[in-house]
Amino acid sequence: MDNEALAQLLAQLVALSADPSGPGLAVGIYHGGTLTAHAEAGLASVEFGVPIDEDTRFDIASMSKQFAATAVLLLARDGLIDLEDDIRSHLPELRLTTPVTIAQCLQHTGGLPEWLQLTELTGRPLTRITQNQTLEFVAGLATLNFTPGSSFNYSNTGYVLAASLVHRVTGRTLGEFAAERIFAPLGMHRTLFREDSRAVLSEFAYGYETVADHLQRADSEECAVGDGGLVTSLSELGAWFRFLRDGDALGDDIRDTLVDSTPTFPDGSVGPYAYGIYHADLGGERAIGHAGAVAGYRSHLYYLPDSDLGVVVLANHSAVRPTVIATKVARHAAGIPEPTDPTLVDGRDAAAPAGGWWIMRGADESVRTQPQPDGTLTLSGFQSGHFRLADDGWWYGDDRDEGLQLLIDDDRLRLRIDMRPGRDLTFERCAAPDPSAAPPIGSYLSPELGTLVIIEPDGRFRIGLDLVGRIEPGPDCTFSAGQASVRRDGDDVLLGAFGVDGMRFVRQPDGTVIVGAPRGLERL
Repeated sequence: MDNEALAQLLAQLVALSADPSGPGLAVGIYHGGTLTAHAEAGLASVEFGVPIDEDTRFDIASMSKQFAATAVLLLARDGLIDLEDDIRSHLPELRLTTPVTIAQCLQHTGGLPEWLQLTELTGRPLTRITQNQTLEFVAGLATLNFTPGSSFNYSNTGYVLAASLVHRVTGRTLGEFAAERIFAPLGMHRTLFREDSRAVLSEFAYGYETVADHLQRADSEECAVGDGGLVTSLSELGAWFRFLRDGDALGDDIRDTLVDSTPTFPDGSVGPYAYGIYHADLGGERAIGHAGAVAGYRSHLYYLPDSDLGVVVLANHSAVRPTVIATKVARHAAGIPEPTDPTLVDGRDAAAPAGGWWIMRGADESVRTQPQPDGTLTLSGFQSGHFRLADDGWWYGDDRDEGLQLLIDDDRLRLRIDMRPGRDLTFERCAAPDPSAAPPIGSYLSPELGTLVIIEPDGRFRIGLDLVGRIEPGPDCTFSAGQASVRRDGDDVLLGAFGVDGMRFVRQPDGTVIVGAPRGLERL
């Protein structure tokens, strides 16, 4: 596709994704590390009517992970750490009972529970939470979701530990270290880790979200970084693509380790995620990159090595779908045909029973599938959608851009989300909720979080500082409580959520009440 056609495509895509009077996005195409085409729509500040342009800086959320990983790799090259070091050898306050290597922290293979999920459950907003507070909170975690190196589960915890590692080893924050060792050599002088959410940044886009058809501010106010927190713009990222191409400025050894260090699991399979970089296939062409999502911001970066082509989407509205946009742009720019739609068949002829309840062991997340009279299938629960059966045996979601697919194989259900780093999610067929099941009334304390779960006789469920909601019977002898699930285990209960597998809460004397904030999460 020629440059004029690409420019028209970009203009159309951004126009469809943003209202001129609301928040918006910036999309860029890079060849040889040079920004060759870009388009912007919407406002960096709705309140003041400031338009977005190629110099507008955005919080790029988890797209930041490749930069944090690069900082750790520089420490390894300096001889200050080894990637196979147990993270506890550098952060001895961690109470983990099983060794987790630095490499496993960066590859999401360490089994670390998701700290962001835990802070939300315990009722502590991320407003102004600092790196030291985050480390204190995470330091209390003792148990893992799985044996390190045996599986993959995307967890931001490993990357906030990486930021703390840089600080502990060098005496400088990740932001200070990255400014000197990454951004200065690359010439990215307006790119930084935002370690103080109160800092005034020129040409910075405010974040927004739409709730019940009303636009509202949703700026990320987290001051802990590593898992996110990088601020950059289209005009700054050309230098990063030159590094991804050949290691420019930082070294090809750093580049090769960053990009190519995908893990091999005990079953011999190779994971798609290296160090802050995931691998994908776009119509037979290799693609590497990362997406990002945090309150008020969305992002996606692709680099296609065979074409030396880069694509970036940066947005300051939570409704924007940057992965969809980036994929369309990359395909057109590289001349990759759109994928062919699957050949649909009548779902009433499916070999395996399609209806029922399914549960993800550990996290106890559940879904329900319900066949429809027309041969389609609906999914509800952890994920939701409407699906049609194809001749390859997979059920495909009607929203093809969302990329949801289901495979039902007797008593197992596999859920695939296109472009999601990691493996398919696996659910097992299980018993339906029992409406007569009595919840485990009582007070329960987590030794790891230092916070209580309280289940009241009237069905109210409390955890940490906030009332989560009501507890109701769930599938497979569980109980659902807002974002969490609860399972009896003797006198105790196990709390599960996506990224948190069966965290134990120990039964306390009747009448125990919540006092104070969870450890490490005291409000400032």
